[in-house]
Amino acid sequence: MAVTTGSERARGALSYLRRKISTGEWAVGERIPIEPELADQMGVGRSTVREAVRSLASMGMLETAPGRGTFVRSSSPTSSLLDEFLADFSLEEILSYRRALEVEAAQQAALHRSDEDLAALEQATIEEVGCSRCPVLSLTDSGEGAFDSRFHRLIFDAAKNRLLAALYAGINDQLRTPQHRGRLANVATGAEMERDHQRVLEAIRKRDFIDAVHAMVDHVDHDVVIVNDQQEVVPPLARTPEQQQRIDDVRDGRPAIVS
Repeated sequence: MAVTTGSERARGALSYLRRKISTGEWAVGERIPIEPELADQMGVGRSTVREAVRSLASMGMLETAPGRGTFVRSSSPTSSLLDEFLADFSLEEILSYRRALEVEAAQQAALHRSDEDLAALEQATIEEVGCSRCPVLSLTDSGEGAFDSRFHRLIFDAAKNRLLAALYAGINDQLRTPQHRGRLANVATGAEMERDHQRVLEAIRKRDFIDAVHAMVDHVDHDVVIVNDQQEVVPPLARTPEQQQRIDDVRDGRPAIVS
C-alpha cells in the first residue's frame, strides 16, 4: 500500500483549494466552508487545512475575517509587484496584452483540453445563455454584467498553462481598479456573446487551434473595449472599411476577396 506523506497531503490540500477558487466554484467574495468541513472533504487533518488556507491567504487568494470566516479574495495569486509593474503602462497597452493572452489561451485549450474541460465549457455556455452582455470584467455594479464569465476562465484551465491563467487574472484585477472604472465597457450583446462562445467552443471541441485563434480574435474585438468620455467605443485596432469587410467575410464563412 502506498504511503501518503505529510508534504503530499499538504500539496494535495493546497491544489484542491486553489482549483475550487480558480474554476469559479468558489466565487470571489464568497465564504468558503469551515475548517472541519474542508478536512472531511479532503480526508486530511485540520492542521493541513489550516496550513493550506494560510498559504492561499499569503498569495492573496483568501482572506480570513475573525468571527466571520474565510472569504475568496482573488481567483489567482495576486502580486503587488505585478500591480506596480502594470501601473507604468497605459490602459490601451494593458488591454492589448489581455487580448493576446486570451487568443493564446484559446489556441492552447484547443490543443490540450481534456474531455472534462470540454464538458465544463459546454455547461458554462448553457449557464450564460440569456446574459445581455458578455460579463468578463463585472464592469457594472448592477445586475447587468455583474458576474465574471466562467467560460473565459475555463478556457485558461483547459489551456493547462498556469502562467497564462495567473497573468490573465492579474490583468483583470488591474482593469477592475477604480482608475479604469468608466473607461471600459462590455459591448458584445447577448446574441453576439452566445455566437462567439459557440464558435470558440466548437473549435476547442474539434481541437482546431487555427479556428480557435480566429474565433477568439473576433470575440475580443467587441468584448471588453475602451470608451471615451462620450461613451463612444475606441476601436482596438485601426482598420479600413475594406479590411473590416474581409474580417466579416471570414467570420461569416464567405470567401475573403483580397484586392
